[in-house]
Amino acid sequence: MLEIIEKNIGYSFVNSQLLELAFVHKSYNNKLNNERLEFLGDTILNSIISQYLFIKYPEASEGHLSRIRSMLVQSQSLADKAKSIKLNKAVKLSKGTANLQEDNKQSIYEGCFESLIGAIFLDGGWDQATIVAISLFSKELDEISLENSFKDPKTQLQEVFQSRGMSPPTYSHFENNSGFECSLTFQEKCYSSLSKSKQGAEVKVAEKVLKDIGHTYD
Repeated sequence: MLEIIEKNIGYSFVNSQLLELAFVHKSYNNKLNNERLEFLGDTILNSIISQYLFIKYPEASEGHLSRIRSMLVQSQSLADKAKSIKLNKAVKLSKGTANLQEDNKQSIYEGCFESLIGAIFLDGGWDQATIVAISLFSKELDEISLENSFKDPKTQLQEVFQSRGMSPPTYSHFENNSGFECSLTFQEKCYSSLSKSKQGAEVKVAEKVLKDIGHTYD
């Protein structure tokens, strides 16, 4: 499986132990896991995307660039990227965590993707990490239009509520071993999602509501 992932990302590791570590979740090994790589990869990925956008769109404002970056590296986007290159097939989880529903593993896949970027950076340096990241996001980067506002789903949902004369959305939170579970009740229906952060969980819930009511978000 690791060879397949290397093929999917177009990069071969010099130190294969870094690649293996990128997929060790804390539930599998509480001491030797991918949390530090995830921390590093999160920073590296944001920096790579920031540099790309800064150079490509010299006339865009700081706020606009920030919204584009947030759209590209949001939790669901990274989880989807992880699954597209089969990271979800390689992650090592405890039996209990492995039995969670797929929706509750999204934050795990997101973390594995960030860990992979961190591992590539340590193994091959900034240039190699940049090549891989830009390649993986090539479709999304090519489709960017500055005419879009790129407002995040939470902001757009709040605007929907306001347009209907309703109070702003009220999110409920519950922390567990997998991160933060967020829920929101709208029109007598409860929407919930899980992420490693409260903000990420709220965004994912807002996305679900917007999709359910047929609202197209940027």
